[in-house]
Amino acid sequence: MLPTDRVVLVDLENVVGFRPKRRTLRSRMTALLDAAGPWHHAVAAYACIEDADDATASTLAALGVAPLRVTPGPDAAELALLAHARRMQADGCTRFTVCSGDHAFAVLGDADASTLEVLVWQGQPVAAGLAAAADHVHRLPRLGEGDIPVRPENTGNLGRLTQRRATSRSKRQPQLPWDGLVTGFATGIGIVLGARLGSLLWPGAAVDERRGPR
Repeated sequence: MLPTDRVVLVDLENVVGFRPKRRTLRSRMTALLDAAGPWHHAVAAYACIEDADDATASTLAALGVAPLRVTPGPDAAELALLAHARRMQADGCTRFTVCSGDHAFAVLGDADASTLEVLVWQGQPVAAGLAAAADHVHRLPRLGEGDIPVRPENTGNLGRLTQRRATSRSKRQPQLPWDGLVTGFATGIGIVLGARLGSLLWPGAAVDERRGPR
């Protein structure tokens, strides 16, 4: 790892919530990771009782974020993230982005030649010690339950997604069989005219226009 590589540390309960819905987790984590800019790796810590069906871990992994499960307890997530940060500092990492307003992360700004950025939502409290230790505190617009973050450079992709959804909806709409109606109508006229013409050319021939058994 190069000294300029950035590590993103996410205190999940502080910036996303306790046991969030998958949609909420995806949208808020996407907004935070996009705002963090280029990063080497990201770690999200959260309290979790041992459970084989951990939807949070699966969702984080799909976003490229390492899930760090901790036993519920006071400052358990913060301590786990700081332990990871110290290991990264030993490897030469000096750039950290913390997604939390907790004062415990202020120690990351004390190291020489280190940079510490904080990402929180607008209106979210940030501990005075953390704000003083950070080089920058970035506040992102709050996302509602169903909001999806949109970056300008992703407009094209979202446009294609919208187009695909519109196409999918159109496939579900019933289509009127105009082609079949026109073809059937033309065929019926042809049969009737042919029968009339036959009766004029061969007057003795019987013409039966009825359908089905007599």
